[in-house]
Amino acid sequence: MQTIHDHIRQLRIIDAHEHLATPEIRRRENHDLFSLLHYLESDLITAGMKRGALDRDLGLSDEERASIFLKYWRRTSNTTYARMFKQAMEELHGLREWNAEGILQANASVLAASANPGWYDDVLGERSGIDLAFTLIQTTDLGYDRFRPIMFLDFTFRLNTTEDLLAVWRMTDKDAIVRSFRAYLDATDGLLQRYKQEGMVATKLGHAYWRTLACGNPTLGDAERLYDRLLGGTEMTENELRPLQDYIIRHIIERSTAIGLPVQIHTGHHETSVSGDGNIIGRSNAEHLVPLLLDYPEARFVLLHVGFPYHQVYLSMVKNFPNAYMDFTWVYIITPTAAKQTLHQAIEMVPANKIQGFGGDYNHIEGTYAHLKLARRIVAETLSEKVEAGALDEAEAIDFANRIFRDNVIELYGLEGLD
Repeated sequence: MQTIHDHIRQLRIIDAHEHLATPEIRRRENHDLFSLLHYLESDLITAGMKRGALDRDLGLSDEERASIFLKYWRRTSNTTYARMFKQAMEELHGLREWNAEGILQANASVLAASANPGWYDDVLGERSGIDLAFTLIQTTDLGYDRFRPIMFLDFTFRLNTTEDLLAVWRMTDKDAIVRSFRAYLDATDGLLQRYKQEGMVATKLGHAYWRTLACGNPTLGDAERLYDRLLGGTEMTENELRPLQDYIIRHIIERSTAIGLPVQIHTGHHETSVSGDGNIIGRSNAEHLVPLLLDYPEARFVLLHVGFPYHQVYLSMVKNFPNAYMDFTWVYIITPTAAKQTLHQAIEMVPANKIQGFGGDYNHIEGTYAHLKLARRIVAETLSEKVEAGALDEAEAIDFANRIFRDNVIELYGLEGLD
């Protein structure tokens, strides 16, 4: 099925989820090779490396950092996270020998690339074929035409102290004082409106990293009483604060829907390098979201990462709920085998317009480059197998690829003016 492979290799992509620094941030922060580990760092940590062992602020020389890296690289080089890093370093930075000298030479190449104003367009636009990428770095001030912002809204409901409340108020007015709960809800509305005006294409909820996705349905009075206690300086446990969190989560969903913003929600696997609380995976099960799917039929919920490792229940959910959208962000590099099997099942189960095919979910463009090459291959192989089995014809397979890599994202996120 060479036609399918050829078509997918040249297809221009809209990348629906990243954490990429802007070119200006990368230049200013002078990112080096050890700044580009991201997911690989998770594997280095679970292989025994001390968290933060390669941080610049420890004062280690590049030679010392290379030595530490190589010790744990030898333990982890089998994983897909490692294979993606290897491919990116070899193809983009000329790394050939995986020894200290090779690492230091590649490090010099990375530093030169970080200072190169054309590096992003070269890697994303020319080599990767990405026309547009959504990036979540907690700012709407991106200054790069190939990017559109998404914003975490967790800060509006992860409230533990009066200072947390004040920080939200000061996002709307630097001189603001904390006021009533109803005024607080109005302030969150104002933030959503402002972010949309500044280009935000979706709201992101990442609370599965720090609490369960299960969400109750407290009354306004329940939430208001907790807010007032927090305002008064009362210390409360996470469980005591849950009704306040739940009420604001629901409010964010309602208001995002009212102004036409999809809601992206982290489901499933956690990244070890940023999750220092034991990676309590059960609270990320997308099945916890069913009550919200039922309560907000007009919302558009983008359930990230195919819910892996709870992807079987996830498939049933996105098949049955018109307001639930399937998203393959991250999953190809977690496990290509499960990604391919899940895509096979999705083709059999889920309407094609509800599937988003790619989000690199990286914090550096080298990772996105390698990840997208893997994603293209897996999708091409899967669709070719479907055609060979008689489940699709070739034209249907090509249309499916167009949908998941581009057309569905344009439709869902309101990008119809994009050429």
